[in-house]
This record gives sequence, C-alpha cells and structure tokens, in this order.
Amino acid sequence: MKKITIFALNLYAGGIEKYISLLCKMLENDYQIEIITTYKNNDTKIFEFSNKIKIIYLTNDYLERISIKELLKNKKYINIIKELIRRKKLEKKAKKENIKTIKEINTDYIITTRTYHNELVNKFLKNNKVITIATEHNYHNNDNKYINKLIKSVTNFNYIVQCTEELYEFYKDKIKGPINLYIPNMIDIKNKKKSQLNNKQIISVGRLSTEKGYLDLVEVMKEVNKKDKNINLIICGEGQERKQIEDKIKEYKLENNIKLLGFINEKELEEYYINSSLYVLPSISEAFGIVLLEAMYFGLPCIAFDSASGARNLLKDDVGILVNNRNINKMANNIIKLLNNMQQLEKYKKNGLKKINEFSLTKTYEKWKKILK
Repeated sequence: MKKITIFALNLYAGGIEKYISLLCKMLENDYQIEIITTYKNNDTKIFEFSNKIKIIYLTNDYLERISIKELLKNKKYINIIKELIRRKKLEKKAKKENIKTIKEINTDYIITTRTYHNELVNKFLKNNKVITIATEHNYHNNDNKYINKLIKSVTNFNYIVQCTEELYEFYKDKIKGPINLYIPNMIDIKNKKKSQLNNKQIISVGRLSTEKGYLDLVEVMKEVNKKDKNINLIICGEGQERKQIEDKIKEYKLENNIKLLGFINEKELEEYYINSSLYVLPSISEAFGIVLLEAMYFGLPCIAFDSASGARNLLKDDVGILVNNRNINKMANNIIKLLNNMQQLEKYKKNGLKKINEFSLTKTYEKWKKILK
C-alpha cells in the first residue's frame, strides 16, 4: 500500500482542516496516510479522523494562543512582548522540525495545503522519488505579492491542485513547473435529513476573523431587525474577533437575535443546519467555501456577498443569491424577502440539492486517481 503524507498547520478548525479530514476519508482505504501537523491547539479535534490515519505533531503549542489585538487594547504591553517572544521561539522550532522531517521523509506522495509548507518542501525535499502535490485554497485577491509567493513556492512540485475553476484559469499560464489541475473540494455527509424551511433562523459557520466578515454580518442583522424582529442568527465558530463581535451585538442590542455558539462538533452542527431556513456567507474573501456545500446538502438556500470567490462559483446560475459591492442594506433586504417567500426558498433548496451532486467523494476521487497512480 502506497503512503501519502499530508502537511498541515493544525487540525483544530477551519476550511483547510475540514478539507484534510475529507481527503483522508476519501483515500484511507487505498493508501497509508500520515498527517504531519506543525502546531497543536489542544487534544480536541473538531473534525473526525479514523484510527487508520497517523497524526504526528511537531510542536505541542499553537502559534496564536493569545490575541495581540486584545492585549494592545487592554494596554498589557509586557504581556505583548512576552507573547511575541513566545511566538518567535515557537516559529523557529516549528520551522526546524518541519525541515528535519522533510529532509528525512520516507513516503510516496506529499500533499501540502499552505504556501508555508510549499516553500519548505520545494527547498528541502531530498527524495526525488516522492510525488509532490500542492493544493491551493486561498483566493489571491489580485495581491501580486501573494501570487508571486505561491508561484515561486511550487517550482519543484509535480502538481498543483486548484479548488475552483476560477483559480485554475487564473494560474494556468502563470505557474511553470508543476502541472496545474482543477479538483474541487468535496462533501461526505451521512445524515439524510433536510431543512423544512419553516422558521426564521439564519445560520453562518466560520472562523471569527477579519476576512470572514462577521462584523459586517452584525451590521446586516441590525438592518434586518429594524424590519423583522423575529429573524434570528446563529454563528458557529471561534476566533480573535469574537470580543469585537460581542461588543457590536451589545451596542446594537441584538443579544436576543444573534447567538455565538463557538466551536461545535459536526453532529451538533448538522442539527443546526436542519433547524435553520437560510445560510449566510459574509466572507470578504473565500476561495471555495465547503460550508456552502454543507448548507445546500441540508436543503438550505444560501446568500453571500459576491466578494467571496467561492460563493461566486457555487451560487451562480440561480443556485443562490449573490449580493454585490458588500451592500449591507441589499443583503438585509434580500434576507427579509427570502424568509417571507416559501416559493423562493423551495426554488433555491431544489437548485442547491442538484448542485451538490457535483461534489461527492466518488466524483472527486476519480480526479485524484489520475495523479495518485
């Protein structure tokens, strides 16, 4: 049985971590799989891994354990210095352990999920028999610095896998060296229940960080609440912006309409999907958006700002609603109209359920088999 080594920053929560868990589920019966993980948040993993998967942690700590922004806000300057020193030491140790692992690696395939590991594998891999596969999950936002960094990081790779057609088209004439491919993300859910769309509960799932746009979503809910006080929002996720989001919720007196649930496990999340009537993606930037596929699987209509590349790709052709220019009022008005129009809800439910057939493990595996020979 051939061996696949996947490099990850951590396995706690996030779109890339979800992708890794699904990749393992898809490949574990045909390959020996190990995950080399740079940082360890704690012993809790949000996503499930079977006992077939070997997980190796290179460090026993997590890089961003404490928010510098919060320390700065509270004027804890000595703590800031201590935290920055801790991070610098941890970064140095993590890089050293990654380089050592890459130089000594014994595997058939390496799959990377971030430019951090691309760069290290690109430079330090000694075993030229290993097939190297970079997977790209970030939308570039026309940031030339990032684009050039990615291109440079994969010059010695065999393949680079893009998660959307848009990314594939963007990089196909720019990347020299690896073969550029489009293989979409996938879903694998056993729960057959679907939402009945019979309430006014909205759900959104993601990391509470700037690029996910949750502060904007609170602004949207402020406008929604002016016209319909029965519409409620549940946010599942954790992150460094939680305090700012909580403060804004309190400022607008929306404590009864917005609930922050933090991280919840997959089974609990499925129940929240089933018991909601609309999924909202407020992301400023989102290369793919597995959460959109999950929401569609459970029959939820989806609405998103079109600044998110993943939403543009998944919700086009009347699969969902895209709001341009991050227009807060337009998003709020669309939410209200949709939740008061069962015919429209059912239309998007039907179109979403049809769309997700393109992203099954089986269909995705057929594409992976072409490079995992």
